[in-house]
Amino acid sequence: MEKLEKLIYSVKHLPQILYFGSVGLIGYDIYCNVINDTEFIPDLLMLPFTFFFFYMSYLAMKNYKSKKEFGGKNKS
Repeated sequence: MEKLEKLIYSVKHLPQILYFGSVGLIGYDIYCNVINDTEFIPDLLMLPFTFFFFYMSYLAMKNYKSKKEFGGKNKS
């Protein structure tokens, strides 16, 4: 998992793109299910997308915690 984390952080804007991209896909799938009664993401792929979203959320919280502990920039 550490190799994957290093790969994600090696590209400047990749973490933001992956996080908000997964949020957008899951949100659009919910929209399609509620409004259009269709399925945008098949059930087989929904579980990996959900786990990926939670993994990216975990990395964001871990990064925020490390910045807070080690004196990173805070906007307060």
